[in-house]
Amino acid sequence: MKIISATLLIAAILMGAAAYWYKSKTDEKRVGVIQSMLVRDYSLWDGGEEAKVVLVEFFDPACETCAQFYPLVKNLLKTYNDRLKVVYRYAPLHKNSDAVVTLLEAIREQGEFEKALEMLFKNRDVWVKNHISKPEFAASLLRAGGIDVNKALNNMESSDALEHVRQDIADAKTLGVTMTPEFFVNGRRLEKFGYNELVKLIEEEMERAY
Repeated sequence: MKIISATLLIAAILMGAAAYWYKSKTDEKRVGVIQSMLVRDYSLWDGGEEAKVVLVEFFDPACETCAQFYPLVKNLLKTYNDRLKVVYRYAPLHKNSDAVVTLLEAIREQGEFEKALEMLFKNRDVWVKNHISKPEFAASLLRAGGIDVNKALNNMESSDALEHVRQDIADAKTLGVTMTPEFFVNGRRLEKFGYNELVKLIEEEMERAY
């Protein structure tokens, strides 16, 4: 009887170990899939190229909260230096914002992305009316600020801008992004929104990685 009980105990342990191994492998695969959707090879990034902690932000330039968080994220880059990498992804949730981010992505090819984005954030009241983006107003604003908007518009169809934006929108939808800004740190979603909460999540990943 004792032999049988011991055999059953060993079998239970082995089954538990197998289940744990399977779950671990499944979780690794799931995390890998999520990571591949969070960062694409074309994704714009800033910070340490080899950083072990990666912050991914899905944003909409028409979003007031995104504008407020932009300098805060920049400060995080200064705080953590090469230990943090920030990846920017589009999630144009406001009406007509898809046209604005496509223009922004085309401008990126001219090396003027940061300048254009900061102009859009700083002057939201010029091109966002009643939470609706006005692409023509955004284009006029950028043109007045010295951006070669005509070149961006002319090259838009032949560039990768449209495809990049489509992929970002598809990834955001798959990941369940329903608000902006939406943050992920090393694949972990920021569950409770707030700057202090974001810093806490980054610190947790810093402790794990370094």
